[in-house]
Amino acid sequence: MTVTIPILDLSKFQPDNPEAAASTQKFLDELYTAMHEVGFFYVRNHGVRSEILQGGFEISKAFFNLPLEEKLKIEKIHSPHFRGYTQLYQEITDYKEDNREQVDIGREFPAEPITDDRPLYSSMRGPNLWPENLPEFKKHILELMQAMTDVGITILRAMAKSLRVVDEAAFMEMFNDDYCARMKLTRYPGMKNAVDKPLDHGLGVGPHKDYGFLALLLQDSIGGLQVQSHDGQWIDATPIPGTFVVNIGETLERLTNKTFIATTHRVLNNPDDRDRFSIPVFLAPSLDTHVPQALTPATPDKQETDKNFKAVISDVKENQLLQDEIYGVNELNGFFRSHPRIRDRWYQYDEKSKLWSRRETPLVST
Repeated sequence: MTVTIPILDLSKFQPDNPEAAASTQKFLDELYTAMHEVGFFYVRNHGVRSEILQGGFEISKAFFNLPLEEKLKIEKIHSPHFRGYTQLYQEITDYKEDNREQVDIGREFPAEPITDDRPLYSSMRGPNLWPENLPEFKKHILELMQAMTDVGITILRAMAKSLRVVDEAAFMEMFNDDYCARMKLTRYPGMKNAVDKPLDHGLGVGPHKDYGFLALLLQDSIGGLQVQSHDGQWIDATPIPGTFVVNIGETLERLTNKTFIATTHRVLNNPDDRDRFSIPVFLAPSLDTHVPQALTPATPDKQETDKNFKAVISDVKENQLLQDEIYGVNELNGFFRSHPRIRDRWYQYDEKSKLWSRRETPLVST
């Protein structure tokens, strides 16, 4: 059976409007079906103005068009918070180097001093690195990240209602003022690009699951994203103008007791010389959040497994990222795996205690 990625209309979700109760319920039913049966969906009519989306792409392309020496001025190796620019082949996914260059941006926090009573994962909070010769970069990117974050928070609220959790307020409290949001500006060079020749495996980013709560992806008109269905087939997430592609991470999968599945996905570099640009935003609770093992549904029958639901087939080892109930530990471990060069410059491992710690001064040699 051919699986398709559903398209949901977010304008139907109006939980505070009694006159739109039928429309809201229809959206919640569609959302539940999409996340239970497919794990990915498109969302349209999300309310983000087209000029904000286009502005994000334009300033992103302007950065990637800079000379390499300019981009390296904000290289991620300069940030213990894992913010900044990453060259081709410098991030690892599924044990392969990614065929993409990117800029990682997070919510702006002042750098905190290193103290013994601070958990190590608090180092994930910190300032971003901004290019000096693109003065509009910071403005456009932060505006886009906030707009996409607002859409994500709305979808998370809808998911809580769709799952009929008993304490919806407690669920949303995980996304209080200290919530985590990270954005990637990504460029995937075409396989025939004479300037940036991708590695022969042709994977912009290999098969993986996200480890947070929710991801929204803004993609250009060049395809490449593929989603693995529950029965193992790869489905093209063909770009649809004006939409975001949405999926959940392993943390929310665990919370929903696998009612919603964190779906495996990958990006293929294009076989021609066309570059692909995309901008994902990843949402997660505060780093200090103790993630519960599972949500409590208001009606147990809503959580019953569909008798026709097939076992999930994935190219990715199950729960490879979830190692601790504290969200920040999982996030830090994920960045440690993906960026060993940055990890080793700013952090050190003690064989006796089997623990990582921040270095007082970063290693000069990387």
